[in-house]
Amino acid sequence: NCEGMGTTVVAGLFFDDKLTIAHVGDSRMYRLRDSRLEQVTQDHSLMQELVSRGFYTPEEAARAAAKNFVTRALGVEPTVEVEITEMPVVKDDLFLLCSDGISDMVEDDDIQLTISTFGANLETLAKQLALLGNDNGGRDNISIVLVRALDSFPARRGVIDRILGLFG
Repeated sequence: NCEGMGTTVVAGLFFDDKLTIAHVGDSRMYRLRDSRLEQVTQDHSLMQELVSRGFYTPEEAARAAAKNFVTRALGVEPTVEVEITEMPVVKDDLFLLCSDGISDMVEDDDIQLTISTFGANLETLAKQLALLGNDNGGRDNISIVLVRALDSFPARRGVIDRILGLFG
């Protein structure tokens, strides 16, 4: 019986030197820029809400028992609010999209260390992150997508007009 079951998602659209991010729940996107790892999505979870309101520190939340209670998920209700954000992308940015099988099992510092060690080869990096998640307990599924911006990608003039023409 799958009634009441839901899933979380994070997705990105790269276009015109920008990334548009859509996410629901506690699947995450991280960006590594200039050797600095940053979580660019904010979990839709009860614990993140309590951290945002100052009831818990991020460190306390990481140890909390109820940290996996998500406040938004796909498939639970007929509709869900998808959070959409946009950010500029620069050459050599590395993006990690992952399920909570990684973010719950692997500390951000260890994610950053793994990226700096294996980041030259994204396939090897994905395998190492999955191994780390499993070695640390592997209590949830692990999904990983890695994207590196090899160069700028400005939109060619007229592309937007053609895309908008599809909806006109």
